[in-house]
Amino acid sequence: MKFILVLCLLVFLQERNVQSATLPEQKAEAWADSVLQQMSLEEKIGQLFMIAAYSNQTENYENNLEQQLLKYQVGGIIFFQGDPVRQANLIRRYQQKAKYPLMIGLDAEHGIGWRLKSAMEFPKMLIAGAVQNDSLIYALGAAIARHCRETGVHVNFAPVADINSNPQNPVIGMRSFGEDPEQVAQKTILYAKGSISRGVLPVVKHFPGHGDTDTDSHHALPILPHSRQRLDSIELYPYRAIIDARLPAIMTSHLAVKTLDTTNIPASLSPDVIQKVLKKELGFQGLCFTDALNMKGVSQNHTPGEIEVKALLAGNDVLLFPENLEKAIAGIKKAITGNLLHETLINEKCRKILTFKHRYVLPNLLPDNQNLQPRLHTPQDSALQQQLYREAITLIKNETSLIPLKRLDTLQIASIHFGGKKINTFQNYLSRYSKVTHFATDKNLSDEEIRNWGNKLKNYNCIIIYNSAANHSPAKNFGYSITLSKLIRQLAGKKIIFCHPAIPYGLEKYTGLPVDAFLISYDHHPCAQQFMAQAVFGGISIRGKLPVSISPEYPVKTGIRTFKSRLGYLPPEMTCLNHSVLYQIDSLCQLAIRQKATPGCQVLIAKDGNVVYNKAFGYHTYRKEQANTDKDIYDIASVTKITATLPALMKLYDEQQIRLDSPLSSYYPPLEDTDKKDLNLKEILCHNAGLKTFLPLFSNAIDKNSIPGPLFTTCRTPYNTTRLNDRLYVNLNYKFRDSTISHTPKEGYLCLAPGVYVFPSYQDTVLQTILHSPLSEKKTYAYSDLGFILLKFAIENVTGEPLNSYCQKHFYSRLGMNNTGFRAAETLDQSDVIPSCVDKLYRKTELKGYVHDPTAALLGGIAGHAGLFSTAEDLAKILQMYLNQGTYGDEYYLAPETLNTFTEKNTLFPQNRRSFGFDKPEPDSTKIGPTCHNIPLTSYGHTGFTGIMAWCDPDNNLLYLFLSNRTYPDEFNTKLSEENIRTKIQEIIYQALDLKKRTKEQSRPAA
Repeated sequence: MKFILVLCLLVFLQERNVQSATLPEQKAEAWADSVLQQMSLEEKIGQLFMIAAYSNQTENYENNLEQQLLKYQVGGIIFFQGDPVRQANLIRRYQQKAKYPLMIGLDAEHGIGWRLKSAMEFPKMLIAGAVQNDSLIYALGAAIARHCRETGVHVNFAPVADINSNPQNPVIGMRSFGEDPEQVAQKTILYAKGSISRGVLPVVKHFPGHGDTDTDSHHALPILPHSRQRLDSIELYPYRAIIDARLPAIMTSHLAVKTLDTTNIPASLSPDVIQKVLKKELGFQGLCFTDALNMKGVSQNHTPGEIEVKALLAGNDVLLFPENLEKAIAGIKKAITGNLLHETLINEKCRKILTFKHRYVLPNLLPDNQNLQPRLHTPQDSALQQQLYREAITLIKNETSLIPLKRLDTLQIASIHFGGKKINTFQNYLSRYSKVTHFATDKNLSDEEIRNWGNKLKNYNCIIIYNSAANHSPAKNFGYSITLSKLIRQLAGKKIIFCHPAIPYGLEKYTGLPVDAFLISYDHHPCAQQFMAQAVFGGISIRGKLPVSISPEYPVKTGIRTFKSRLGYLPPEMTCLNHSVLYQIDSLCQLAIRQKATPGCQVLIAKDGNVVYNKAFGYHTYRKEQANTDKDIYDIASVTKITATLPALMKLYDEQQIRLDSPLSSYYPPLEDTDKKDLNLKEILCHNAGLKTFLPLFSNAIDKNSIPGPLFTTCRTPYNTTRLNDRLYVNLNYKFRDSTISHTPKEGYLCLAPGVYVFPSYQDTVLQTILHSPLSEKKTYAYSDLGFILLKFAIENVTGEPLNSYCQKHFYSRLGMNNTGFRAAETLDQSDVIPSCVDKLYRKTELKGYVHDPTAALLGGIAGHAGLFSTAEDLAKILQMYLNQGTYGDEYYLAPETLNTFTEKNTLFPQNRRSFGFDKPEPDSTKIGPTCHNIPLTSYGHTGFTGIMAWCDPDNNLLYLFLSNRTYPDEFNTKLSEENIRTKIQEIIYQALDLKKRTKEQSRPAA
């Protein structure tokens, strides 16, 4: 209550004294004058101090701190270790008790998480120094300032403007923007202005420059021995720019600069350094803070009370963290009594502090402590954090342009986590791009163990090393390992990529080794690891430049530019997608699972070549024995058409080996003797060829004499007891005819599923049945798998290769689709394969790794219409290649003209929405189509019977994948379609797109 009355009085006095004031400065000065008039000398002295506080201490500590604040009317608090919520609570408590508003400070150089547990840390300043996009530095200062405000902090003792020119500096290192004075000045100003934009006072430090010292001023007094010319060109350079930019506050440091003051006194206590150089020569008029006055650099040769008096006389305004507050205040009062200090000086400094409190403290006096944590961890904060790590990745050597890796089909890649005990984030992200064998090894290896590693890796031609032994400490030689050097020499002759996750100085002793590429991420943070892995494969462009020199061979500003060539991984906020809207997808998928539309599913969204959403839900089956992951392999059913048959066909078209207006019989001679000899490829690809929509090929193998009555009935009978759906029952007591299918293994039979075998000659019968199936009299649109079945045989005839081998060689291996293939039970990791159904009708077993489609099964599991198994990430690669107009990973696959030909809506059949092979959106909104209604008509894709959807949108450079096993255990479960789950998710994606951007693009005039 006392605080409220005082505050009301202050506001009244402020309003009375500034009725005619129009400028913020005038209001601040008038308020300061009105408050100053009410203060005693003791209160004015108290306002000069900011004392230390911790929010992780006992209640007794908090009470003692409160008593100290009230006893001396201290001007402010600098918080150190603690918790953001407890800190906010303490600030509210102390502000409400204080007679005058408290100025709250924090060392939040790269985020309040540096001091406060559970709060966010952004990349350190040296990492920001490698970033070439300066707008991110401004955003960094603003984001950290917002976090400060949320926790009640008004002053951020940052940024560091020291020039990091000494690798042996024990205290600056990663805290500096780098060694180039111009870059340091520019980034310091941007960071500070970002902070000011959010109403938090930035205090630039450590004047006149702590970068080129080998002593930590926390423990002793560093000496800066340089000439004035050197100081002007290096250490003082940023401060000239800072003062010209009118930044409001500077911190003085505890180091001796003999050129500026021959008495060997710390700069923080030197009138020659502060009054003469900082204020008179450089013209600084803002608020001047000391560094902490309990540091040995200033306290080892001076006593409490003496230190504070000298600091004020030197020109400082705010006295930070005194070693003994009581003695400090007594010393100042004694100096005033002895005329060493004048009260007018105390008044001037107190008045200046009060004006800053008006600007920075009063607008944010009491922090909101409700629901604080989410405000300190917003998706936008995470996006900025990731942007900084991404933009900092630096490539300093790249022999033969090795990075980004190309021709994946020629590489046998191994990764080594050196100094680690397990596979790390970096290695896991490498696996998203190609087949990589991962290893981890201790950093202490004998010579024999090193030779053994050479043998272990002999079959690999590309080695990627992540040096987990690296660190930031000069005292620890930056983690240099002679063992690692020996290992690299042991691997000479292979392509070697060396990934360095620490301060660049640590690379110096490795630069003479037989390494093809040096990549620097500056940090072990998981974000830094994932972006370094993406950089290796071209998932991101590399734009970073060295903020410090490593050696004459690799000076400051070294950086080789590369360009994005493959899918990357980013949060949705970095690609103009609204994350809160996308969260609706989670709810919709969970609803589908609860309604038993599918046991589980996965959704992947990529925007502008970056995967922004990739989540798995549910379980492999309703037994809930194995949870779904984003590595699961699905039977993709008819999506096989656009990821196997069509790419092969487009490649042949690209090479002019086929023509779309030619009859298919030209490429598959067995059609010559059938009524299909004149069907051309365009008719077949558009499903306008008059082909049958269904052939009961499995049923044809059944011995009709083995069962009484019909195989199927519409109601239950004594024989038809197995219910398939509401009006379909089957008699399972049938037998297959000889030389067709068997439930026991027989010589020469091909396995279709566990316990199901087909006689090869019956496969010929199946093909002949397809070849001689009757055509419809009218060639109207009718979706048929038969055309793609025939296309597969035509492709094999033209290429001389099986379809699966052709696609593997020309597409899957090159694209890095290492979890894609036909006959998954034989070719892919079974632990990741999701079962597609329990076939009660023909195979009478659970199908896992065996194609669900009966016709594809009879054809051996490799067909043109179905049979492919894949993961969401693998499918995204081929779809992104389509969106890239036929290129991926800097490699050519298809011509843009070819893709346009196959993906544009056909003009031959006006009532048919399809293109040549791809499905398209339904243009008539009154009709049911495969997509949501707000999708561009230029988009294309396909759906699959097992619950799959794959869709490309070239207008928005967006792809969408929905994978499920909705057919498990029962393929007659149609809830997924009935509830429109796939299209509802697609609609959410378009709602999440930034509307302003979409509106702008749609309204752009045609060229």
